Amino acid sequence: MLGSGNRSHDRYRLRARQTECRRPVATDIPTVNIELPSTPLFTALFAESPWTLAFPILVVAAALAWWGARTDRVRAILAGVAMMLCAAAILALAAVQVSPGEHARETVQALVAAAESADLQRFQACFAPDASMHYGGPESPGNDLERLMRAAESLKGKHRIESNSVTELSIATKDSECGVVLLGCRTTTASSYAAVPTRWWIEVRRQANGEWLIERLAWIELLNQVPARGTL
Repeated sequence: MLGSGNRSHDRYRLRARQTECRRPVATDIPTVNIELPSTPLFTALFAESPWTLAFPILVVAAALAWWGARTDRVRAILAGVAMMLCAAAILALAAVQVSPGEHARETVQALVAAAESADLQRFQACFAPDASMHYGGPESPGNDLERLMRAAESLKGKHRIESNSVTELSIATKDSECGVVLLGCRTTTASSYAAVPTRWWIEVRRQANGEWLIERLAWIELLNQVPARGTL
């Protein structure tokens, strides 16, 4: 009877493990196209994407200077030099000015590094106390930070990251206190057979103490499907 009981217990544990292995990590719901908000024009041109403005100015400046030199027109040469200085000033301003979108990118890069090393203390330090995690989109029902950190425990076990490459890191400034990042990764974990593509929407906001922390994390795509709620 004792041996029979042990065999029954072993069969029960085997069925439990099989059920856990079959637990879905993604739903059959197709993903929704998530786009970044539009960055204010001034911020885009003078902070996040200065070459968008500086490059055409440099092209026109070079053309003017070349034409002036070929035709001995001093005014054209001086105009070209002035435009080059203007482009240099734009790039210099962008180098010293950090936009909310760029602050958000720095926070997300710190989050990725912490996840890769399974450093849960550094991982949690990237989040605001009232942060939430969502699945499929930022407006879908979410979990609080406590549940997020419980799910993050898997980074030390079956979802330990063995290799990771960032395939997308797009940023936008939502307002003067908030930046948004679209993150794409291809990740190999201890439980995966190959690199798995994922996409994330991350909202980062400046806190009262000046820190830029994640307030909303949305896992929007896992293998072209919406991830199952509660997974990480």
